[in-house]
Amino acid sequence: MSFIISILAALGLYGSGGEDIVTLSPKAFYEAYTNDSTAVVIDVRRPDEYAEGHIENAIPLNYLDKEEFDKGVSRLSLAPTYYVYCRSGRRSHEAAVKLKQKGYKVIDMRGGMLEWQKQKLPVTRKKE
Repeated sequence: MSFIISILAALGLYGSGGEDIVTLSPKAFYEAYTNDSTAVVIDVRRPDEYAEGHIENAIPLNYLDKEEFDKGVSRLSLAPTYYVYCRSGRRSHEAAVKLKQKGYKVIDMRGGMLEWQKQKLPVTRKKE
């Protein structure tokens, strides 16, 4: 993954500022995290949204519950790359900015689960 980040940095797509978030289409997001041995996928939607269907092995971390979100973030290691998504892309982008400002490597998914499902990518409905 560091190779991919190096290429993105060279292209100016992965900067150090809070707004310089790598945002990938759902298919590119899927390919990136499945090929990244350090990947941790985080679903920042509400628990009811998560239960309706989520990316397999995604960790639920409700962005709208600031206390829960901050507590969850405080338990994260700086080592992995975090792949973040939500319903439409708005919450995940805000969460990605916060994570990046705290020093985490983060990649956001454009269009969220709405776009993911349109592209017929795999969804699991079991609770994890």
